[in-house]
Amino acid sequence: MNQSCIRLFSFRPENYHQMAHYLNEMLEKGWRLRWCKGTLAGFERADNNNLHYIVDPYPISSLLNFKKFPKYRLNEYMENGWYAVGKSKGCYIFCSDDENPERPSLEENMKESIIKTCYKGSLVFAIILLILLVKSFTTPAILYSILLTDFYILLCGLVLFLISYHFINAILLVTQKKQSTNNKRCKRYLIHDVMLFFFLILGILLQARHETFMLRYLLLPIFVVGVGSIILMVVSKRAKTAKESNKRLTPVICMIGVVLLILIPLSVQRLQESSLTNKRNRAQELLTSSHLFPVAHLKDFVPVPTVKNAIKENNSILGVNTLYAEEHNDLSVFTNFTKMKSSTLAKPIFNYLLIQTEKEQQANFQENTFNGVTYYSLEKTNTILCQIDHVVYLCTTPSSISKEQVLELLLSYSL
Repeated sequence: MNQSCIRLFSFRPENYHQMAHYLNEMLEKGWRLRWCKGTLAGFERADNNNLHYIVDPYPISSLLNFKKFPKYRLNEYMENGWYAVGKSKGCYIFCSDDENPERPSLEENMKESIIKTCYKGSLVFAIILLILLVKSFTTPAILYSILLTDFYILLCGLVLFLISYHFINAILLVTQKKQSTNNKRCKRYLIHDVMLFFFLILGILLQARHETFMLRYLLLPIFVVGVGSIILMVVSKRAKTAKESNKRLTPVICMIGVVLLILIPLSVQRLQESSLTNKRNRAQELLTSSHLFPVAHLKDFVPVPTVKNAIKENNSILGVNTLYAEEHNDLSVFTNFTKMKSSTLAKPIFNYLLIQTEKEQQANFQENTFNGVTYYSLEKTNTILCQIDHVVYLCTTPSSISKEQVLELLLSYSL
């Protein structure tokens, strides 16, 4: 017969009565609570028929005492034979092995206060995230970085999910009807935790898509947490009481914390070093095939024997950006080439380069047309900027090169 089990444990904070009912129902089936984290709870076989559970949601009854449990209230429980065995969504779970324990009375309007607190918390959090997201999308420099960086794209996806989740949660809290007295779990809390884990895994996979060596550094802390969790479960099973369990688990948790404290900075340092080395190697690989890139080269306009060149590449799931430069004596050429998945995504890239280049050069672009293509030019630096469907070009060439020559070259790449 199994001596332990893990169950879903996702209750809304205002459903503290249902949470207590579920725990006492598990007791009737011979299971006592061992731990609860997120949307999961661990139970073990119980041989004490006098156990009782009570759940106190006081810490989330107001934003003023959010997540804080006053000492006087804790003393009241302890004086009546109750002791804390866990926390879930801000609610404190107390247990007593007295046959008829005295139950401290909770405020009559506690449930309404909790609903109001959770509603306000979700609404405020969603509004703050929405303001940050709108600010990011309306700032050309930030949007430029977002579109060309997988991590920022994923972060925006996470923020969008959290905004949607908390707005929906606030609406459901305001419009919810009287709750039933059964032990029904809250599915949206489960969805919340599952999605957070999904974004974590997706982030690791996206990073490893370009640089596979990063995978081991990113997975190492997760591996330590996984092994640590197994150790905690083994140690927890050997303890006979919750107090003994806490006494045994404390040094193990401290040890895991120390290992992570050492491992995470070390992994980050090694990750940065490996990433820098990989970028240098990638740049060398790109330079050897630079003649194949759809960018302007000096030899396209003037005969030159050798050139000094440099390249930088930014890739994301939405597009590719290449910065390429060549120089020979007093001649130089620079191309910022961006190819996005669609013309809609290319437009913000174009807008950012237009604004940023004018700011750097302290001059305004002039609009022109060549072979039906609209382009913008700066006479001061012989720079042209144009968007051809989902491709954006920003190109600076020697003053002796006409803009028509440059455009003709760039248009040949887009055919």
